[in-house]
Amino acid sequence: MPTAEDVFYETFGRFMKNWTVITSLRQATDVGLPYAEKALAGEHAEFVERVAFDPEYKKIFVNIDGSDTPLSEKAQDLIRTAMTQGAITNARAAVDAASLVFAQSILDDCAWSYCKVCALASPDDWDPLIREKKIDFGALREKNLDTIREELIQAKLNQLERKSLLTKVDLLFRLCPPPKDFAPIENYAFDRDRLERIDGDRHRIIHSNGFGEVLTNVEEDLEFVSKTANYLMGLVNQKYGIQLHPLKMFGLPAVPAMAAHAPCRKG
Repeated sequence: MPTAEDVFYETFGRFMKNWTVITSLRQATDVGLPYAEKALAGEHAEFVERVAFDPEYKKIFVNIDGSDTPLSEKAQDLIRTAMTQGAITNARAAVDAASLVFAQSILDDCAWSYCKVCALASPDDWDPLIREKKIDFGALREKNLDTIREELIQAKLNQLERKSLLTKVDLLFRLCPPPKDFAPIENYAFDRDRLERIDGDRHRIIHSNGFGEVLTNVEEDLEFVSKTANYLMGLVNQKYGIQLHPLKMFGLPAVPAMAAHAPCRKG
């Protein structure tokens, strides 16, 4: 069975690995979009030229005044520009939307996993959460109380996994209330309303056909989500004293201790 420390390491390591995916996606987009814009402009120019002069297209497209004369150069330029700008805008909106959805999912995993760390570190803290749970009389005869409590906590965690991000975060704050003036991260203050707004943006993207909407302040929101994940880790750290060990976190073997007075090799 994993220990609280094991899950703590795994959660932070998974966060770092997954967040790198978001960073890589956005960096590649920033570098690639200017080149994509030039390439798409050429493709759109060829398409508009075909529409303007191919006799077959005259059967479908006409000028605004209803005439079937070839599209003017100005009209062609407007169409080319609109197509290219639209493609780039849509691509950026898609990357921003995907980034926000990924980020919310990563934070959701962190919140749930840190709740699991709390359960492993101190099952006693979960007694108020499971006190009202009904217990089969047969289980009382066949199992000890520690086993029954462990099963009830696991059931609570399984139920919690399907709940909203805010429900998980609220529970973590209940288990690990921050001390007064708790500020482990520079230039960051936890803001539940902002987290709720970001979660609402994620919901609209997935469930309300908001995938193509332009998101404002997405860079700031991503930074806030990233720092919130680390803040939640800080809550667990200050409550239970669990710390990160870099070697364990990345699954590396321990470095053997060097002798205090290793003999010098003579040349």
